[in-house]
Parts: sequence; C-alpha cells; structure tokens
Amino acid sequence: MSILKVFAGFVPWIVFSFVAERTGPGAVATAGFLAFLVAAVFIVHSLLRGEPPKVLEVTGAIAFAGIAIASVLDPTADAFLTAYGQSIATWTLAIVIFVMLPIMPFTEQYARESVPREYWHTPQFRSINRRISAVWGVAIASMAAGHLLSALFSYAEAGTTVPNRPIDLVFDWILPILLSWWAVRYTIKASKAADHAAPRDPGRTTDARSDRTA
Repeated sequence: MSILKVFAGFVPWIVFSFVAERTGPGAVATAGFLAFLVAAVFIVHSLLRGEPPKVLEVTGAIAFAGIAIASVLDPTADAFLTAYGQSIATWTLAIVIFVMLPIMPFTEQYARESVPREYWHTPQFRSINRRISAVWGVAIASMAAGHLLSALFSYAEAGTTVPNRPIDLVFDWILPILLSWWAVRYTIKASKAADHAAPRDPGRTTDARSDRTA
C-alpha cells in the first residue's frame, strides 16, 4: 500500500494541531473548520475517482466539524476545546480504528488500490491488514494519551491553556513523530513479508487445496 496516501489521511489532524496551537486560545474554531475543509476535499476527491471515502477522511470531517461547531455555539467551551480538542479528535480516530478492525481494517482501503481484487477476501490479506491497522491504532491511542498529558500540564499552570513548551514539544510533536515512524516501519516490513508469502494465483492455490481435500 502507499504510505504517502495513508499519511495524507492524517493531514486534517496535523492542520488542526498546528493552527490551534500556534495561533493561541480562541482559534480552535478556525482550526476545526480548516481541518474539516481538508478532510472534505479528500472525501470529494475519493468520490470523483469513483471510490468510497476513506475511514480517516470521514472520521476527520465529523470530528473537526463537531469541534468547530461546539466552539462557535458555546464560547465558554472554547478554552476547554483549545486545550483538549487535539486529544479528543485523536482519541476519536483511535476508537474508530479499533472498532473497524473486525469489520474492515482502515488500511485495507489503501491496500486494495495496489493489490489485485482476487486477493481482497483471502484470509492472509485480511489478517495482515488487521495487524497493520492495530499497530496504527496503538500508535494513535498513544498520541492521544500524550496530547491529554500535554493539556493537563497546561491547565495545571494557573488555569492557563498556553502550552508548556518543553512538555508540548515532547508530547505533541516528538512523541507523535516517533510513533508514526514506528507504525510506518511496521507497515513496510509487514507489507513486504506479505508480498513474499502471497501465492501468485490465489484461485489456483484454492483449487489445489480442494483437490487435496477431495
């Protein structure tokens, strides 16, 4: 699968994190709307290509639209969302990824773009995508926990939501980068292993097994 396309699905979260944090308190609505627009563009792009929208795209659009609307409708919630919006959005994504594991692992949508259709319903294809998606789920849940810790430290300082720079740097940037690197490494390694192990003709393999059983 294309790692770049998987990363593209996380762009709305990057946009939200950068805008909400760098422009200071009160900008969470702007950050939410911008992140929503980015996710919406990806959704429209998928539809124009005749493909169903990706799980990441839909989750991002819903999560960031909700954050932006809540911030506008309830100004008193703006400070809370500025501090915890990043964690809330990331936890939402992690939960969706884990819930989708037994149904359709989110990486399966990307893998189908480069894997022949005859492999899509094989046990190996589903299994490898569940493992890869689970690793991404763990990485994203860990990022969400880091964002939460960063927000808690910010609130602990005299009720302010201005990020504590050393803590913000570690939990909001360094930790996500390291976790993303780990998930990418695992994805590449697992995908290569699956490519080497996959039969060249899954239909022929199935027929051979049926003959042996008979």
